[in-house]
Amino acid sequence: MKPDTRDFIAGVAMMAIGGFVALYASNQYQIGDAARMGPGYFPTLLGAILAFLGLVITVLSFREVVHILTPPPFTPRPFIAVIAAVALFALLITRIGLIPTTILMVIVTAAGSNSFRPGRALVLGVSLSAIAWLIFSFGLQMTLPAFAWEF
Repeated sequence: MKPDTRDFIAGVAMMAIGGFVALYASNQYQIGDAARMGPGYFPTLLGAILAFLGLVITVLSFREVVHILTPPPFTPRPFIAVIAAVALFALLITRIGLIPTTILMVIVTAAGSNSFRPGRALVLGVSLSAIAWLIFSFGLQMTLPAFAWEF
């Protein structure tokens, strides 16, 4: 059985890169454990995950059935909306706080969709900002202000 060449090469490359990163990080940095992660814990984990995904892609390249899908045409609107939302977050997080910045970011990102509905975007923004505030304030104990009106 002949493999799909592109998937096979991509899978082998992912295994090689992931294996190299995992081995290098585990040999050069202290790993620690899940409770006290060392500087090598995250790169080793990511390298191992990349190598495993490469193995899966390599094995799946031997499948007989190949479906060729044409990608949808590129539309710049969603791309620009996501870039604008990230820029807004970077510019406004310290000026107006986490909650209003998250709400604005979600609304701008949702506006990039063809099925944009302002009401749904607002509900999603309020929900995500509340969840983000809970995670950062209580879960991670970070001093990120919920509201900071400094222009």
